[in-house]
Amino acid sequence: MDSTMYNAATRGNVGDANFLLADHLKNDEENGYQVTPKGNTVLHVAALYGHSHFVGEALKITPTLLCCQNKKNETALHIAANEGHTEVVRVLLARIEDHNTKEKLMRMTDASGDTALHKAVRSQHLDVVKLLVKEDSEFEYPPNHAKETPLYLAAESGFHDALINILESCKKPTYAAGPSNRTPLHAAVIQEHKGA
Repeated sequence: MDSTMYNAATRGNVGDANFLLADHLKNDEENGYQVTPKGNTVLHVAALYGHSHFVGEALKITPTLLCCQNKKNETALHIAANEGHTEVVRVLLARIEDHNTKEKLMRMTDASGDTALHKAVRSQHLDVVKLLVKEDSEFEYPPNHAKETPLYLAAESGFHDALINILESCKKPTYAAGPSNRTPLHAAVIQEHKGA
């Protein structure tokens, strides 16, 4: 990715006398998207830095960036959830008009098998957890490659508010045994989180 595009994304600059996001993205769309050495698009970079306005503008111009994955198979939604950028998550989800696309994006997994909800729970970002669970309460959120469900991660780390939100909001949370065949209840007891 050229330095002008990268700097605009890190600063949230959609346009000034020296740079117009629309011009750069339209050129990218014709010639293939520019990416960083880690495979991040301009949308990934803006999500990492929490620039919701930039994210929204980029998606107006090039909506296909939404489901692009980097070298770790992360989407911009994974990155925003991991960083706790609630407004970026909100903008990413609001830009999706088709229910099936929203479902697809929210259920995409990275190279570790994590969904955006796994990332939000692991990083303990409650507002993001609430938003993601509300947007797709029908999804079971299965285990990642380490056999951890978001429910298991919340119990293991003592993230009680997330645990309660998942249990109250998800219609079919996965109770599958996690690492070492431990359930979320086992994980809570082992970690001495008695409030769970």
